[in-house]
Amino acid sequence: MARPLRLEFKGAFYHVTSRGNLRDKIFFDDKDREKFLEILRRTKERYVYVLHSYALMENHYHLFLETPRANVSQIMQNINTSYTVYINKKHKRFGHLFQGRFKGIIVDKETYLIVLSRYIHLNPVRAGIVKNPEDYKWTSYRKYIGVYNGKDSIVDAAETLSYFSKTKTAAIKAYREFVEEGIGERNNPLEDVEVGVLLGSKKFMAQIRRMLRRRKPDEEIPQLKILREIIPVDKVIKVCCNYYGKKKEELLKKGKGKEERQTALYLSKIMSNTKNIEIGRYFGIKGSTVSEALKRVETRIKRDKKFQKEIEALKKQLIIVEQ
Repeated sequence: MARPLRLEFKGAFYHVTSRGNLRDKIFFDDKDREKFLEILRRTKERYVYVLHSYALMENHYHLFLETPRANVSQIMQNINTSYTVYINKKHKRFGHLFQGRFKGIIVDKETYLIVLSRYIHLNPVRAGIVKNPEDYKWTSYRKYIGVYNGKDSIVDAAETLSYFSKTKTAAIKAYREFVEEGIGERNNPLEDVEVGVLLGSKKFMAQIRRMLRRRKPDEEIPQLKILREIIPVDKVIKVCCNYYGKKKEELLKKGKGKEERQTALYLSKIMSNTKNIEIGRYFGIKGSTVSEALKRVETRIKRDKKFQKEIEALKKQLIIVEQ
């Protein structure tokens, strides 16, 4: 089984989840949840991370944490191992508690800090456990709105609240309103995750790609190869224009130069990892038409060796330009 990407660097933000094996329970009672929070507190002291928010559900948990020391794997291994030992001993069970390795998504703080915080705090509401987020005591939401006890001291809410106001009272009020506005909405920020591991703006994604290119290739981690080779659509079009000796308007225009246009469309899709509907906006067509065009190019690649070489030459140019 391929290992998931573990990109660690100082100051990285992660949305981390772990689910029960076969989606079974990981928390059997409130004492289990108390123990889990105790483990979080101990690992914070030992490994020095910042916990921005959390939600403990019945068969999984969410953590939104920051790692000043670039050690998320070490942190999560300690948390999950410690908690598994506790549960197995207490409930006289054996084997795995969690379903495989933890899932860690690298998050662009500037774009997703408050959005992801709301998503985590509304988990119990979406699950139908409570109607209001403050009615569920096993998230960090009460800490944010000022209704908490000493056990919530593990949470650092200050940075998230600072996005709303410099005054604490005003920030709490605004954050509460922001979270409550999300009740009933279907928006899920995790739907924007790229190749299962990155959540952020285009600028953030470019920074991560540059970081990945400095790492040695690892064939066991397929996300590395995919992320290294992601090129923005604008750059794909620019390289194609230079290759074919055309202006951008000529290349994107329907009609003349149809084959060159379809080549640019195909490369825009496979090199940028962008959705069809967004590719279509560049070329003035529908997402479904993009799918049809991609199939035509793929068919041509299989039967035309000269065209295959042309595609590979363009790919190499694109990767060189992005480095």
